[in-house]
Amino acid sequence: MASWKNYELVSGKPGLAKSIVLPTCGCYYDSCYMCSYKRDCPPKTPQNIVSIFESELEDGIDKYKIFTSGSFFDSRELSREQQLEIISIASDSGAGELTVESRPELIDEAFIKSCRDLLEGNMSLEVAIGLESANNDILKYHINKGFTFEKYVEKADFLRKNDVLVKAYLLLKPPLLTEYESILDVVESAHKVEETADTISINPVSVHRNSLVEQLWMRKRYRPPYLWSLVECLNQTRDLGPYVMSHPVAVGKERGIHNCGSCEHELMERIEEYNMGSRGLIDSECECKGEWEEELKRIF
Repeated sequence: MASWKNYELVSGKPGLAKSIVLPTCGCYYDSCYMCSYKRDCPPKTPQNIVSIFESELEDGIDKYKIFTSGSFFDSRELSREQQLEIISIASDSGAGELTVESRPELIDEAFIKSCRDLLEGNMSLEVAIGLESANNDILKYHINKGFTFEKYVEKADFLRKNDVLVKAYLLLKPPLLTEYESILDVVESAHKVEETADTISINPVSVHRNSLVEQLWMRKRYRPPYLWSLVECLNQTRDLGPYVMSHPVAVGKERGIHNCGSCEHELMERIEEYNMGSRGLIDSECECKGEWEEELKRIF
């Protein structure tokens, strides 16, 4: 069980968000090349999962974000009764927005309408979908995502037509893509989801233990992205309609997005300003930028 807070835009204004990781049994699919969250999950969801969520509520929070290391709407992780109980409790929390995550195939349209109606008047509902890429070849061969871009579009269109906000996660540097290809894919994907997402979250790959990416990394066949690459993605998507943001993990660590070790702090300050609504060009210099620029020239 983990939780943390950060500031981000909530309904277009700076607000305090609290993320809560609920200890469910985790993702049923469990086959994406970069992920091993399922390994850290209990074999069964605790029966007191609703009270665990309730114990994390506090005053002064503008947005709650629920993570389950899987999909909130998967009845194998949370029963329909537990899902509705959690949403009802959140509705009375005083926060203005609730975010849950789900794979698109688990978004049941009738149940979504029930959830939205339960929240109506108190808070808005946002469903975050780990799309990762709008390129079906990358989804299949570089991520093994298990669904297509068209499936995402189908469910995202339904959600937005029913007053549910959509957040699209895009993955920066799946395995077997070069640094340049990974930037290109994020930027192209962001433009392709512009009409179907209210928020775009760019998520750089970090090396999870017991994942295929870790095997490549240990054989020196994979390096997590440069922080310069994330900056480039943000710079190239700053004029899009959706709210574009990024909260990378393991910044500056060998297993996470990193540069040389001396410029990450300054760049992250600029990225946090970007997250809070600044759309100015992130322009910074460091000796390691030349190394990154050389890396962009690599074809294989």
